[in-house]
Amino acid sequence: MAKYDPLAQFLEEVPGDQLTITLSFARVARLVGGLPPSAYQIRQWWANDSKVEARAWRSAGWHVDSDGVDFNAQTVRFARGKVGGTRARRLGLE
Repeated sequence: MAKYDPLAQFLEEVPGDQLTITLSFARVARLVGGLPPSAYQIRQWWANDSKVEARAWRSAGWHVDSDGVDFNAQTVRFARGKVGGTRARRLGLE
């Protein structure tokens, strides 16, 4: 099992009618066995790119919302669907 697989599994188990979920950095850290310091300081760590952590949430059908990282509150908001295109397309409605 890869480090970020538990996060992907958690997101896969979110009910299908729930379009967003906000998690504390602490919750994500517990799921994956700890986060690197950069996750607490650098927005790019949460980018929806090809890094291993992003591949985990993207493979589960989620992305980090464009304004979903709050370093003061130490939370991240995931949104269901793929990044890019219309919201309806990201949700598979088109």
